[in-house]
Amino acid sequence: MLVSYNKIGKGYIMLSTYISMLIALLIFIVLFINSFDAISQVGLKLFTLEWNPSKNEYGILSMLYGTLSVTVIALTIAIPLGIGTAIFTSEILPSAYRIYVKSIIELLAGIPSIIYGLIGIAFFSTWIASFFELASGRTILTAGILLSIMILPTIVTLSDDAINNVPKKYREAAKGLGLYPFEVIKNTVLPIAKKDITGAILLALGRALGETMAVMLLIGSIDKIPTPFYNVLSPGQTITSKLGREIGESAFGSLHFSALNTMGFVLMLLVIILTLITQLYLRKSNRLYE
Repeated sequence: MLVSYNKIGKGYIMLSTYISMLIALLIFIVLFINSFDAISQVGLKLFTLEWNPSKNEYGILSMLYGTLSVTVIALTIAIPLGIGTAIFTSEILPSAYRIYVKSIIELLAGIPSIIYGLIGIAFFSTWIASFFELASGRTILTAGILLSIMILPTIVTLSDDAINNVPKKYREAAKGLGLYPFEVIKNTVLPIAKKDITGAILLALGRALGETMAVMLLIGSIDKIPTPFYNVLSPGQTITSKLGREIGESAFGSLHFSALNTMGFVLMLLVIILTLITQLYLRKSNRLYE
């Protein structure tokens, strides 16, 4: 009977894996098919700055820049804050309070993105405009700050689980060698949990790249690269905010529709490439814990 249950469990896991792979492959194929017209007709002009459907100009470079800028800002803020919070809840905070603090942090993940967007408009955009003396607070920086808050629960929760799952014997061995608590965390716990923490960051990266509504409300939605390019106090546009604004206005099968699908295709390729690079890095890195 036990063998039968094991076979059923193994078969269920394998089936789930194949279905997930099939879904990802279908998404990739559908995006490519819908992007083919733009790729074949517009070609390399897709990677220009001009976006004007009335003139058949579909340059996605400014949207790609906005996506990367907002994501970098969000991760720059959320990664150290998230990992630091995870270390605090797992290693410093008494276990009796850990579950309550984690529950409060996890509540942030359940708030709809439109609510984050409304809060961003009411508070963050106003603060940014006032602090930097801007005409409008709907900027790349504002969108990045809000996005960092949105991805923070993912990093905190998964990193906390990764750190907490490190066996106690490693901590005890490190303490037995005379290491201070900070050294135990830095030299023993974090290297062992590194792969799982990286996985948490990858999930947060996917959330950051794919967020639409909150970013669309805060980024200003202007199709241009700021001058100079590092001026994050200027409005911009991301791939997802562009899709959110224009996909409903484009006719199915038109070149405009195909160009919008191309942006989604490029975004998916970007996620795949970043995931593969991370996996290759983890395989080459020396792990203390198997």
